[in-house]
Amino acid sequence: MLYKRNYLELSPKEKSELETAENYLLNAKSKNEIGISPLALFKYHELLPTASYFYKSLFPNNYIHFNYKMQNNDIIKDFGDFKSIVKNKNSNERDVLNFIKKSESYFILESLFFRYEFGHHDAYLFREFALPPNHLVDFLLVGKSSGGYQFIFIEFESPNKDVTLKDGSLGIGFRKGIKQIEDWDLWIDSNFFSLKQVFKKYKNPNKELPSEFYELDKTRIHYLVIAGQRTDFNENTYRLKRKGINNIKIKHYDNLIDEVNFYLETNLKERRN
Repeated sequence: MLYKRNYLELSPKEKSELETAENYLLNAKSKNEIGISPLALFKYHELLPTASYFYKSLFPNNYIHFNYKMQNNDIIKDFGDFKSIVKNKNSNERDVLNFIKKSESYFILESLFFRYEFGHHDAYLFREFALPPNHLVDFLLVGKSSGGYQFIFIEFESPNKDVTLKDGSLGIGFRKGIKQIEDWDLWIDSNFFSLKQVFKKYKNPNKELPSEFYELDKTRIHYLVIAGQRTDFNENTYRLKRKGINNIKIKHYDNLIDEVNFYLETNLKERRN
């Protein structure tokens, strides 16, 4: 599971709070023939327990409740610890992945949605997502827009080792990640329909899977490799980055840190206001 608790279940207190919120919403709707007012809708969300957003979602234990982690005062410390791991010359991708998992610092992955035009209506994160029988995806982000759900398959490589060559072309670190994603892409071409069974393991039993989860549309599939640091890139590397490699985006860890910075600054500013 992504989180330490199981969001397929609510506590008695959360169930009571959810019932109170739903009753309030029904009452507000009955008093207004043209629909619920913004003020009443705001009050409804104030009454809802945070866990109910997870509980009512398509994948309760993988739901991203934006700003949820913002309620944790340790978020700045977590981000600082993440940067320290990335900048440690002895760190590898396993150190990065283990930190994100143990600290539940999923805001790091959430920040990536700001570079895409989806994920702002509904969003989910899967860790070590299986493409059976031979592949595991480090992270899979699933986001919804008005056109439905789209998917970002993410491979983390080392922040320090064999990232680029002297001429700026891609080194073993990036090439390994790209090869991994090319294998995923071949698997998806032949087996996407079978992902329905994988997603069913995570699904809310009261929800149906939308067709995007088992009918292949390659325009909904995105790939990303993260490796190295800004100092590993030169103009030739940035040219490759802008161009993309076989529909695979590449980023260095400083790109990721910049995106997390923007995400946190934006959301923490909203909290202060």
